[in-house]
Amino acid sequence: MKTKAKVTSALKKRMDAVPLGWPTPNLLKQPEPKTFRRRLVTDLHGPILDYMSAVCSVAKHQLGIDLNPNQAMHYMAGYDAAFGITPTEFASIFGIIARLKGKDGYGGLPVRPGVAEAFQEIRKAGIAVEVWTWVPGASEHDENLKAFGTGIAQSGTFEHLVKLGIVDDPQRQVRFIKPSAKPGEMAAEHLPLIIEDNPVTAVAAGYGYGNAAILTPESYNQHLVSPGVLRINDLSELAPAVIDFFEKLEAAGALAEI
Repeated sequence: MKTKAKVTSALKKRMDAVPLGWPTPNLLKQPEPKTFRRRLVTDLHGPILDYMSAVCSVAKHQLGIDLNPNQAMHYMAGYDAAFGITPTEFASIFGIIARLKGKDGYGGLPVRPGVAEAFQEIRKAGIAVEVWTWVPGASEHDENLKAFGTGIAQSGTFEHLVKLGIVDDPQRQVRFIKPSAKPGEMAAEHLPLIIEDNPVTAVAAGYGYGNAAILTPESYNQHLVSPGVLRINDLSELAPAVIDFFEKLEAAGALAEI
């Protein structure tokens, strides 16, 4: 595997600062050789799509509330007292977003600058990508968001990812899964790395289950320090960090041939 994206000195410094190292020693010294697949998991809202900007836009139009997405200090923004929105208001906004396919909806969430190019470079390096995300199955006939994996939110998600070139076959490469279930499923399927914005999921995957997580930069995860979790400062660092990670596993003989 040839690396095109370079690990800068600043990124290398952060890798070295990860508790226990990056990747952690347990990933490089498996009891059985060739344990892991050359495949990563990525979250959708946060790493790829700018979900918080839609929350703030809908809050402005529907409630007349001015919110700054860069001021959220907790992942569950509806429960962040300093953010300026109540859990009930957040639930209402979430329902609106899930039902929209155009602007501010699942079919129109802004794409993070540079993220499509980053994933294309990752895929060119021979690393398969799967998108694991929790998406409500909202439709015109689903007033309580009880349907799962159907409707506007699902179709909008598929269309986004195919258009961006992040996946080719969404039926195979996109999984609708709750955040709490991701780390266990990763371990069961021998997938070593997840890209996340949710600090709880990242720590569970990278430390709790002993795999690894790359945390994309958000105000609500900026202070996190944990074994198995590398926080990047910019999405331009994403492809170099991912490719370097898999090269290290390959050099240690920890990757499966297929």
